[in-house]
Amino acid sequence: MSGYHSLSQASWADFIIEELTHIDWSMIALPPRYFSWRMRGNPLSIGQLAPELVTREYDVILATASVDLATIQSIYPALRNTSSTLYFHDNQFDYPAANNPQSVVDWQITHIYSAIRANKLLFNSQYNQDSFLNGVKRLMKKMPDLAPKKLPDELKKKSVILPVPIKPFPTQRTVRATNHLRVIWNHRWEWDKCPDLLEATVNILEASNASIEVIITGQEFRTKPENFERLQRKSTIVSHCAFVENESDYHALLSSCDIVLSTAIHEFQGIAVLEAVAAGCVPLLPNRLSYPEMYSSDYLYESNGNFEQQGQKIANKLKLWKEFGLPKAPDMSHFYRSNLKNDYKFEL
Repeated sequence: MSGYHSLSQASWADFIIEELTHIDWSMIALPPRYFSWRMRGNPLSIGQLAPELVTREYDVILATASVDLATIQSIYPALRNTSSTLYFHDNQFDYPAANNPQSVVDWQITHIYSAIRANKLLFNSQYNQDSFLNGVKRLMKKMPDLAPKKLPDELKKKSVILPVPIKPFPTQRTVRATNHLRVIWNHRWEWDKCPDLLEATVNILEASNASIEVIITGQEFRTKPENFERLQRKSTIVSHCAFVENESDYHALLSSCDIVLSTAIHEFQGIAVLEAVAAGCVPLLPNRLSYPEMYSSDYLYESNGNFEQQGQKIANKLKLWKEFGLPKAPDMSHFYRSNLKNDYKFEL
């Protein structure tokens, strides 16, 4: 059951069905729109989308953490006694304070009830697990009385770290001039990927006349931050600013770039970065979120200060690499499907 079937969730579900062939899968996937309604209304929507599937009996339910598992297993009798596993691509306890929606506590409570109901919890990174369990602890402290204070420890006991796998990428790369760097920013066009910092960085690079080209791509939505409209007008430094829908074209674009940049303030594994690094790009990432557990400090920039200060640190790192040469891109093969497939078989 996928409660909000966006690109990364769809790729993960495809891997599950394609690689774990010892299981006969049925899938219910809700389209990735109306996020607030999905978080609270998915038990009703799932019943409307696939009524024939919620009346069958299964050996196991594998659900994403956006699914209200506790409610689903209570209102559909055939599912009540089924063993269930909850997979956390993300969690609702880690919103940057400035962007906390009013309904976030409802989403957090949904997470908690689902986690209590599940037999096993899987997290795509240590950071994801830690931020979830710490968030549960903070919320329990806010309850005025009768809070289950041992709940975080109980949830931790049935938790496992299991990353989302990626496909191997072709190793052939476009030969490029050494005096010119091509940087790709390949993330969803939403606030949590911090387009403010991206725009500040591009402005600094443009003003410095550095021979650095910026490629901006990623999934676009009906409503998007205004930063991207301004960035699309900076043709002197931004050579591409649009979503690349065709997969082979996207892979070719990754292979033509030297560096993948992240400015995210809300991220739990960073699949887009992983894919770019697997394609040979050198990562340049903030020293926050899940990045420090996955990449050495050589690939991280200091993420304290305002956008201009952080943007200057990014620009300085890029200029340093341009002058003295790029470090080698780290090996990402331990995230490949073939190397994680057996871990998934064991955990399910």
